[in-house]
Amino acid sequence: MIRDLPNLVLALSLVAFSVRAAIYGSVGSFVPLGFVLTVMALLLGARLAGPRAGRIAVRVWGAILAIYGVLRLGLAGLLAFAPVSSPHAIANTGWVFALMSVLYLAAGIYLAAARPDRVAPQPA
Repeated sequence: MIRDLPNLVLALSLVAFSVRAAIYGSVGSFVPLGFVLTVMALLLGARLAGPRAGRIAVRVWGAILAIYGVLRLGLAGLLAFAPVSSPHAIANTGWVFALMSVLYLAAGIYLAAARPDRVAPQPA
């Protein structure tokens, strides 16, 4: 099970973005869906190119996730201490937003720092 943990974290991070992309797609914004499909295609292409390329792609995705988590936490901190008049911004940056931001950050750090033999292992 622990050997499959990086793959599980990778899959869950992609599922989280896919769910968000579906939500945005339902209101007419297909840019997040395009982003998710592009990331999945790049990860798959790198995986097919070989184990080294697959590991590099996963680490890059991990770095992107970590940066995304930091930016979300920074936004939550800014909105917590700055006067904000937008009810939409206040309603969407509560404790769930902060928790998801921490999870994105943790997943990104984990994927970026995972041992090379544990990220997307090649079948024997």
